Amino acid sequence: MTFGSPGYLWFFALPLAAYAVTLWWLLWRAHARTRFGGLRQERGAASFAGPAALLLAMAIIVFAAARPQWGSHAQPSDDKGIDVAIVLDVSNSMLADDVTPSRLARAQSELGALIDRMQGDRVGLVIFAGDSFVRSPLTPDLRALRLLVDGVGSERGLVAPGSDLGHAIRTGQQLLAAGDAKTNVILVVSDGEDRADDVTPPVAAAHAAGTLIYTAGAGTAAGAPVRDVDPVTHASTPRIGGDGAPVVTRLDEAMLKQIAAAGGGRYVALSDPGSLAGLAAELDRLQRTRFDTKAAPQPIERFQWFAILGLLLIAAEIVLPPLLRQPRSALRSAGRLWPLATAGLLVGGVCSASVAEINRHGNDQYAQANYAPALDLYRTAQAVDSSRAETFYNGGNALDQQGDYARAIDEARRGPSAPANIVDRAQYALGNHYAGAVQLANAIEAYKRALLADPNDADAKHNLEVITARLTPSPSPTPSPTSPPNEGTPTPGARGTPSGASTSASGQRGSPQAGATSAAGGTPSPADDAQLTPEELQRRLADALAGINKQFSEEDALRALDLLNEANRRSVEQFQAGTHPGTAADY
Repeated sequence: MTFGSPGYLWFFALPLAAYAVTLWWLLWRAHARTRFGGLRQERGAASFAGPAALLLAMAIIVFAAARPQWGSHAQPSDDKGIDVAIVLDVSNSMLADDVTPSRLARAQSELGALIDRMQGDRVGLVIFAGDSFVRSPLTPDLRALRLLVDGVGSERGLVAPGSDLGHAIRTGQQLLAAGDAKTNVILVVSDGEDRADDVTPPVAAAHAAGTLIYTAGAGTAAGAPVRDVDPVTHASTPRIGGDGAPVVTRLDEAMLKQIAAAGGGRYVALSDPGSLAGLAAELDRLQRTRFDTKAAPQPIERFQWFAILGLLLIAAEIVLPPLLRQPRSALRSAGRLWPLATAGLLVGGVCSASVAEINRHGNDQYAQANYAPALDLYRTAQAVDSSRAETFYNGGNALDQQGDYARAIDEARRGPSAPANIVDRAQYALGNHYAGAVQLANAIEAYKRALLADPNDADAKHNLEVITARLTPSPSPTPSPTSPPNEGTPTPGARGTPSGASTSASGQRGSPQAGATSAAGGTPSPADDAQLTPEELQRRLADALAGINKQFSEEDALRALDLLNEANRRSVEQFQAGTHPGTAADY
């Protein structure tokens, strides 16, 4: 047995407290009968039946509120994706350390980040050097595939020394030919060095078969010495050429760009961490194939029966005693049941409510800032029908509002793919969850996917710019020791209410604001700028930029840059200091 809302189990303290109070009352009543009238003590179970029934009903209703679940029913779900062949270079040149810690290690890290963002796809792995080896056929088990990618450094002996890009692409195409996907992709991750025949024919053949070829370059144009690894000691030493100088390997971007252009894909430089992960959003847009329909087990809600039992016990306690003692007064006692009847109608309505109705009730609670009850309703809707993406999207927003960003991410990701009409909002919300959890690289990718779905999404554009600036801050032209560093994660602005009304995030972003004149006269400093009100800062910035179409003096230019820097600092601080309402509208 499991519980859909286990938090309500804490309310079992209420029946226990009521039991203690009832026991005290019964004892007090017994003593009172003796002291104030010499009445005979009440005997039999009749005097205890009523309180016992109420206490039992209270406990049962608390149990029902926790939503007990047992048993399961099959909920069909479609596995949709594309087929991808990762072709990874493991030649000696990939051990060069012109990128940290090495080209191969950087490639493994970037591929891991990409695989983590792929959902529903089948991916295979080909490793190559002088020849090629299929390390893994196409598989939907991306977790296992990532483990294989992480371990290829110890499997370089499976391929002969050298570098043959053409042979690797042919092997990748053969791997894809075994599948039945509508979209096939080859991803070549290499430094571009090719010591074999012309790579053009295998690229042309793959493209003619409908395969898209993407390439990713590891290394730098400056290069680094080739390192040979001793097979026994595993020690690496620079390779020395015939002239006595170390043999240098360099990234051949021209070759990789040529392959990508001929293959209908694009080239990605692995120059910065997270650069390859952005390819996941692009792959998501390609035509997908339904590979399989699975019956995922979903727990069956049983709370309805306990709720009905609790209400029946309360009804019995109200009606039966007068019916047994004075049948004529039973009708008058039945009139006391109208609140219970109302509760029964409510329980019946919840039990028979559609997913849309339950979700709507959750949105009403969300709009009133009752996020925990809203989450419970979203979870109830999920249990009834797990194929509705909006219930998971809304549940993630409710968790986000409670500051539980890690669970918000899990909630948003475990739901089915969002339909086209809300995919941009769903990805925007996921980006906000990542931003709240300070997973900024993931937030950037989510905002990019939101923009791919809706290029006019101004909120996603703004948040993407802010977080990108946070990861790659530009130096200030006139740094001030009084200006705090841009630390933390900017919190995106609100994106509306559960009812669908939209509030732009730009409302909380702040505007560029100008600085004040120093008390001592002359050009104000950044420290002086920080003391001004937003209105004064905005006015001074407008004054400073008024002559931008004319020739600026060096002093004017530096002053304008100071003001812009202060405006940017305030904008980021507003995100850092604010609460985290950054969720999109609920549907």
